[in-house]
Amino acid sequence: MSSTAVIGLQWGDEAKGKIVDLLTDQHDAVVRYQGGNNAGHTVVFGGQTYKLSLLPVGVLRPTITSVIATGVVINPKALLGEIDQLRARDMPLDSNLLISDRAHVIFPWHMAEEAAFEAARKEDAIGTTMRGIGTCYRDKAGRTHAIRMGDLIYPELLRSRVEEIVVQKNIVLKALSPEAPPLDAQAITADYLGYAERLAPHITDTTAWLHKAMAHGKRLLFEGAQGSLLDVDHGTYPYVTSSSSSGCGIHSGSGVPERSIG
Repeated sequence: MSSTAVIGLQWGDEAKGKIVDLLTDQHDAVVRYQGGNNAGHTVVFGGQTYKLSLLPVGVLRPTITSVIATGVVINPKALLGEIDQLRARDMPLDSNLLISDRAHVIFPWHMAEEAAFEAARKEDAIGTTMRGIGTCYRDKAGRTHAIRMGDLIYPELLRSRVEEIVVQKNIVLKALSPEAPPLDAQAITADYLGYAERLAPHITDTTAWLHKAMAHGKRLLFEGAQGSLLDVDHGTYPYVTSSSSSGCGIHSGSGVPERSIG
């Protein structure tokens, strides 16, 4: 058995994080493959309590490689906040953290759109976390307004993409919520270039890394977020998340084929 997956069979809160923590020492890498900072795992390690939303539980063990794979949507500010909290507690995070260059990035317009949509629904609101997860996945599928982690490390590309997208997003936001302040493309670009500078050493082709790891006999542990009944295709729709939180999401979210998971 080369790989293991830990997936919740309900709506989340099934103690997945604790189970992943118990299994981590039997594996070489822990992989997050879907969702964003709209779900979290609480783990007690070394007598201390850690709350993780984007970082895999494997980060608590420096000898384990932690992978944030292509199916995750990433708020860089939130991710850096988690990293800083761990480093403040003397938890090293260097080459043991890999971030997919194909993972999509959450921007301020995603959160602004989500808030406007929920407000417009009033009593019919879906009940999102207001963290831009669903709107980021929507832009991922739509492609036109999507930016990936690999794009962040090219300043001119990022600047031109943000300027182009902000013009169109401001039109949408004004129509949805006339009182909403307009987005500032220059300020957003400056913030995200700062995030990119810190995250660049971790950004890589995680799909290729995972396949090479398997070819060398490494054991992978896939850390599911949320639960199967929140799966966008197989859950209690429309009261679901925006990603494939069941076992179906592992393959598209990581690039690892089904035959590799036993």
